[in-house]
Amino acid sequence: MNSNHYEQIKHYLDRIPLVDCHDHSVINTPKYQDPFEVIINGYYISDVICASSPTTFSYLRDISQPLEKRWAVFEPIWQKTQYTGYGWVTRLVLEKFYGVKALTLKSLYHIKENLADLTDEISVLKILDEANIAARLLDIYSWNDQLDFLNGRKKLTPRSYPVFSLAHFHAIKSYSDIEKIFPSQTFTCLDEYIQAIKEVFVKYKNFGAVAVKDNSAYTRPLDYKNTARSQAELIFNRFLQDARYIASYPDETKPLDDFLFHTFMNFARDLELPVQLHTGQVALWDDIRRANAAHLIPLIETHRDVRFDLFHGNYPYLGEYLYVAKNYPNVTLNFCWANIINPIYAQQGFKQAVSAVPHGKIHGYGSDYVGMTDRAWAHALIARENISRALTELVDIDYIQLEDAKYIGQCWLYDNARNHFNLPI
Repeated sequence: MNSNHYEQIKHYLDRIPLVDCHDHSVINTPKYQDPFEVIINGYYISDVICASSPTTFSYLRDISQPLEKRWAVFEPIWQKTQYTGYGWVTRLVLEKFYGVKALTLKSLYHIKENLADLTDEISVLKILDEANIAARLLDIYSWNDQLDFLNGRKKLTPRSYPVFSLAHFHAIKSYSDIEKIFPSQTFTCLDEYIQAIKEVFVKYKNFGAVAVKDNSAYTRPLDYKNTARSQAELIFNRFLQDARYIASYPDETKPLDDFLFHTFMNFARDLELPVQLHTGQVALWDDIRRANAAHLIPLIETHRDVRFDLFHGNYPYLGEYLYVAKNYPNVTLNFCWANIINPIYAQQGFKQAVSAVPHGKIHGYGSDYVGMTDRAWAHALIARENISRALTELVDIDYIQLEDAKYIGQCWLYDNARNHFNLPI
């Protein structure tokens, strides 16, 4: 940047430890088997598919196909996609871990001869140290994985603090969904099911959970109605009476889903667990309109003693995102994923957040990767860059002073999350 302040702010923030406010690394990254696995991985997969097709992506990742032929197909796709936020992550990974600054067929063979093995904790810890990531909030969204961790069959990945993933407990549409969660229990009424979930909440809290996470925006609108118990019981009782029945969406599933979700918010309140909610950005061929954080306003108003942490910059609905945090004391904003979905959007979000929202309500970084510690490192680099640029621009226009920028950046990267999630770091 053409600014006298940028280097000072960036140098300062590069030394601040990070709290990764959203991670999925239940296992460490496996050993790469192919150069295109290194290149086309993580969120960059969606950009490749958008610029080509699912069939092309499958071909590029097919290790039985010659590298030269796959490169001939991929090269024009790379030229179209390398400048996106996801492409930026890939470019940083290639330069850091393979010394590749310009991707060519020759560099593909270099990658092939030097494929990284990130299966061991020593390698993972080294990368976390280089990224200066002090803690990771681990969203364990598979119920089988949750059971493995709770029962001691798996240990948490390095520097992780567990987050209780909630969606499958309220998104039930048949008796088989209940059996998948509690295969050895029999339920005769809705109250028994609710009590069983409450016990899971308590068990998770005792296990060390620092938050609850829900990603239902992928499958349903975020307008959780405060449904009457009687409506929920009608459909739940039908599951009990006919184990083969599958509820229709949304007429039957939504009232039960809504009722259970509101009930679970009370559990989070009583156990003093913040609730992290997916908002904004969804998957390819998906309807973004249902994921707008504005749909959550009735829920937020109802549960005023629950601390809601809203994810992903609510991309692309920045105005609604800032509004909710500005006007509701129980809402914080979490820019996990947003830094690489659209880096310029994130920079604008950080700038506007300073002038619209108390800076203590912003969490600046969350890697949102499953394993892939190399990509978490790259994402951390981009998050620091986005925050540094945003704060520099505010200093340059005399909106804040240089020392203010350093302090705000430190809060966004470390202090806010440490305090909000009560992390012992």
